[in-house]
Amino acid sequence: MPLEELCRGYPKEFYEYIAYCRKLRFEEEPNYAFCISLFQKCMKRHNLQFNPSTLYWKQNFLSRDKEALKNSMLNIIRKKPKVEDKKPAAIEASQIP
Repeated sequence: MPLEELCRGYPKEFYEYIAYCRKLRFEEEPNYAFCISLFQKCMKRHNLQFNPSTLYWKQNFLSRDKEALKNSMLNIIRKKPKVEDKKPAAIEASQIP
C-alpha cells in the first residue's frame, strides 16, 4: 500500500514519521528529537497537551529493547554455519564396471 494512501486522512506528521522510519537502516539510531518534534507540532496544532516525560520513559525502554534485538540478530549471523565447497569424491579405476 502506498504511504500516501496509508496516511490519507491523518495529520501530515504521520506521513513524515513513517517515511522517516522506512528510510532508517536496521543498525541506525533514530533521531528521537526529530520524531518527538513531529508529534509535538501535531499535538500543538490540534490543541492537545504534550507530556514529554512519558515519551522519554518509553524511549529508554525502546532503546534497550532495540539494542537487545540487534545483538541477538548479530549473534545469529555470527553463528551461521559456513557452506563448504564440497568436491565430488574421485572415482578409482577399480570402481568402474
